[in-house]
Order: sequence, then structure tokens, then C-alpha cells
Amino acid sequence: MANQEICSPEATFVEMEVIHWLREALGYSVPAMYTSASGIGGILTLGGCLSNTIALLAAREKLFPGSGLKGIPVLPSKIRSGPPWQSIDHLDALAEILRKNDIWFHIDACHGSQLIFSEKYEHKRRGVEKADSITIDPHKTMALPYNCSFVLFRDPSAHAATSTNSDLILNTQWSLGRISPFVGSKAFDALKLWSTIRFFGRKRLGQLIDERLDLTKAIQLEIAQRPSLVLLNVTDINSCMMVYIPKEIQNHCLEHSIRISDSDLEKVNRLNREIMEEIREDGTYYVHGFPMMSCSHDQLINPGKQVYVLRTMNGNPASTIGNVKGLFDKMEMVGRDLFDKSRYRFMSYESSTRLQILESKLDRGLRSIFGGEDYLAVIYGSAALRKNALLSDIDLMVFADGADYALQKSLEAMFRSTMGEEGILIDAEVPLERKLLVPLQLAAKAANSGPPLNEAGHVLSIRKTVEYLASNEMLKRLVFNVLTTPNKIISASGDITPTFQRLQQDAGEKLVALIRRLNPGKVNTAEDFVRFATSDGVRSGEEYLGYKSRDDVAEKLRRTFSNKC
Repeated sequence: MANQEICSPEATFVEMEVIHWLREALGYSVPAMYTSASGIGGILTLGGCLSNTIALLAAREKLFPGSGLKGIPVLPSKIRSGPPWQSIDHLDALAEILRKNDIWFHIDACHGSQLIFSEKYEHKRRGVEKADSITIDPHKTMALPYNCSFVLFRDPSAHAATSTNSDLILNTQWSLGRISPFVGSKAFDALKLWSTIRFFGRKRLGQLIDERLDLTKAIQLEIAQRPSLVLLNVTDINSCMMVYIPKEIQNHCLEHSIRISDSDLEKVNRLNREIMEEIREDGTYYVHGFPMMSCSHDQLINPGKQVYVLRTMNGNPASTIGNVKGLFDKMEMVGRDLFDKSRYRFMSYESSTRLQILESKLDRGLRSIFGGEDYLAVIYGSAALRKNALLSDIDLMVFADGADYALQKSLEAMFRSTMGEEGILIDAEVPLERKLLVPLQLAAKAANSGPPLNEAGHVLSIRKTVEYLASNEMLKRLVFNVLTTPNKIISASGDITPTFQRLQQDAGEKLVALIRRLNPGKVNTAEDFVRFATSDGVRSGEEYLGYKSRDDVAEKLRRTFSNKC
């Protein structure tokens, strides 16, 4: 009971002094003397999410006085720099717009706050002092252990409005607990930043930040010199996001004035994930990797596409550009090795494309095997899509009246021989002997039955077992998907083409009816149809109906819906 008037006096005043220093660095006003904790204009919290939440509470209380007691909900909307992109908005311009419209200006500077110590890059933080509230996470940028997060307010009275009257908290002049929403007892975390600032001083801290950002510039210049590394954005702070894209793919896109196809992007994403995993397993270097939603690139990547990116985050003052060059050398070496092992082939092949050469070979082989008998052959999957730079495998399906054992074996031998000559992989998840030759009678059943449903009327998931993948049910599901997704006729004989077209129409009608049945009253437009065909909200892709999130697939689905409505 020694501290009945103030709880942890040393920790309290150290925290207040740190907040005072931070307010000065930000350009906020500071008094010559404090008379109570509520006038400090900031608080140390348990993390960036809580700091942002407290700022939102203060904004709500100012705009709607008493809302904390009345429980008025507020939908927050803010513009900020996300951790991956590490770019900073034009704060001065934003502040002017928000001031004219009487809108609370909050800045999430959990990463960008390191700039408050920099003199060289002071221009990057211009306008920060106009924010009504700002959040800072020194544990992210100042080499401090977790956690150490602050929320600061331009007007200390706005912060005081979030105070609590709980009987569990001392109601004294210097009680920080009264102005710390959601925080009970807490550690002496302010000591971390207090000790750092006292030891280094603001000037030396600024120099360390300047050196960090200078290294970031050098990293971005180094990426630009690497043919297979693509810098995704020029950052304002200390993170660099990039993607390993083999230079042959880049050249293909630039030569044809196109962006990377969905099929190729899937392969690039897989490649970057494997690069990250191998580098981490090796342990010599470290690179961060994660899927980035809606990540575009003016020349190479379409807007709205998910990209698996690789990222450096230089914060260690001992790091040098030499270290980074070693990492990039390793990334390029691992990337090329993984690409070679994948056995992907580039489509360009002298005056003709590799795919055209394969199609011609397959056409000749099919005509030789069938003679004058009726048949129709299509390629499907990624090989049937447009604008691909890479060829991973060829999916071939042949429709015919008969499907005897000798014919099936002849087809299989011809297909394996042709793929072997060209060094092209064969996708055999569904056994080749099951899917290569399909009787028209089975195709008609597939088109008219659609995917199997369980007793509750939900689409059955595909079971990745050897038995199920070789079953008739799986074959009918595959045929249904071939009929309702992009495919290309590469060879045909006799009058079978109109029959195949009718099967496609039947399958399309069945798909539209199925999606409407599964989503009553919700399928009103082609976009609704595409959304529900590619996902049921929980499952998507091969886990659901098998339709991948590719532009060509979505386009075919839209046409199917429009033709049936």
C-alpha cells in the first residue's frame, strides 16, 4: 500500500516524458508544465491495432459527444500507407480537404513514424503535424522488442474525452489508467524507447534512419539491374516488394504488348513461394514472402490480380548493399534452378509457336489412328487459354462413338510419344487411360447430369484419392468442366462437331440451372453467375466446381449465362 496516491511513479513520468518527446518531434504543441496525466495528449498502448482503435474512439466522441455512453457505432474510413507498400500519402493536401469538410484526420504511422527523426527525409513527413491523431509503433522501426506502441492527439482534450471512471483504477492527478481504454495493468514498456532516445539522441537516431532509407534506395536500384526481378513500387520508407519473373516471360509480354496471363501468373506465384521457402530453409539469407491481393504492374500484371511477392525490410543498421546483392544472387540462382526443374516450356519457337507445332503433330497422329472414323479432339486447361508465355502440360480429350481397348491404347501411345519428343509434361492426376478417350454416350450423361450433389443438395467436394480420381463420377465431372470452360478443337473428322456443340449447350444450360438452384433469387446478372460458379463462399476452384479464377474462364461463364437467359 506504499503508492496510494500514484501508481508506479517512475514508469508514469517516464511514459509522459517519452510522449512529450514524440509530440515535439511530430510538431505537436507541448506545454512548459503539465498539471495532470490527462493533459499529456497521448498514451502507450499494447499494440498498433489498439492505438488505432483508441484514435477512432476519440474521433467518434468529438463528432458525436456522449457516443461512448450511448453506444453509437461508427464505420471508419481512412487513407493510409499499408505495411507492404510503404508509401506515404500527400498529407498536406489531405489535411486541407478534411479540414474543409470537418472530417477527423487520423494517420496510421506505425511504420512511417520513423521519419520524424530524419532531417534528410523530412519532406516525406510534411503535414503530419496537422493530423488530429497519429499512431506510432517504435517496436516496428526503432529496433525495440515488442511491444511499444503509442497513440497521440493534436488536441489533448480529444484524448481526455476517452477517459474511464472505473472503480478499479486510481482516480488521481497522474493516473494514466484513466486515459488508457482497454488497458489494465501494463509493463514498463515506455522505458524501451526512453532508453533508446537517451542513449543515441535524436540526431544519431535520425542518422540511422537516413542510412536505412539510403540503403532502401540502393536496393531498389539493384533490383532494376536484375533482369528477372521486378520492382513492384518505389517506396517512401524501408520496404521493397518484388517478384521473380523469368526474363523470357517479361520479354514475351513486352514483345506482344500484353500482361502476364492468369495461367502464367499461377506458375509465377508458385515459383516465388518456392524461392522464399528454399532461401529460408538454407538459412544464409532471409526474405519475406506473402500473397498480395490486387497487386498490379503497369507493364506486366493486370489490376486486381493476387501476386505472391517477395519483400526486403532493411532495419538492421549493420546491413549493407553487399548483403542484399548476395540475397538477390541467391534468389536468381534458386529461381532459375526451380524453373528448369519444373520443365515449363516457353511458347515462342522460331517462326511458329511450340503449341502450334504440338497441335499439328497431334492432328496427324489422330487422323492416322482413326482413319475415316468420326472423332473430335480438344485441348483444355491452361493450354487452351490465350496469351500464355509458358506451356506446362497438354490436356487432350478425344470424343468418339466407340472407345474400345485397342483404340484407347493406340491413342495413349501416340500422345505419350508426341509429348516425350517435345519435352512436355502430361497431367495424370486423373489417369490418362481414363480421360484421353471419352465415348459420346458418357459425354452426354455428363452434360445432362452435372456435378454430383449430396443429400442436402450441396456440391460434393472432389476427393483426392486414387480410387475417386479414377472413378466414372470423376470422369463425368471432368468432361462437364471441359464442356463448360475454354477449349480448342484441334482435330476432327466426320459429322461429330455439331454433336459436340450440342453437348456444350446442354452442359451450359445445366450449369446455369444448377447455380440458380443452389443460390435461389441471387443469380440475376452474369457477374452473379460467375461469382457463384467459382465459389460457394467457403470452397472455390478444384474444391468446389473446378472453375479457376481466370479471365478466360470467367468470360466463357459470362457467355454461357447470357446465352441461356
